[in-house]
Amino acid sequence: MLVSLGVALHLLEAQLPTPLPWVRLGLANLVTLLAAVALGWRAALFVAILRVVAGSLLAGGGFLGPGFILALGGGVAGAAVMGAMAPGAWRLWSPLGMSLAGAFAHGAAQLALVAALLVRSREALLLAPWVLFPALASGAVTGVLANLLLLRWQARLGAAG
Repeated sequence: MLVSLGVALHLLEAQLPTPLPWVRLGLANLVTLLAAVALGWRAALFVAILRVVAGSLLAGGGFLGPGFILALGGGVAGAAVMGAMAPGAWRLWSPLGMSLAGAFAHGAAQLALVAALLVRSREALLLAPWVLFPALASGAVTGVLANLLLLRWQARLGAAG
């Protein structure tokens, strides 16, 4: 169910205009974050990988292309960081902090892939501010949404129990 929701958000977001070609709000990463907090790191990685594969197949024309490689690398890096932080969720940091760390890892992984595979130059790292600042902004939005959803979910579970 989480993979389906992530793919739907990915496809919806692909239709929205963006200020820069590589800048997206990252709503599909919200599902990966929810999986990490609720189900652990394995679920987060599973959701991230399947979401990217299914999203690229359904979007058409992008499977195994450069965009797919960047999305997969960023998605796996972000999911790995958020999954590693998941055991400390709510005690050491909030999902907002997890989201910010995951967004940074996502952007950094994509920059590293661009530098290593596409441009084959460290000069690609000059794009860091143009990639990482928007990533952190989208990570903040995603984290706030995750906090709201998880707090509402916990309140419902508490009221039902």
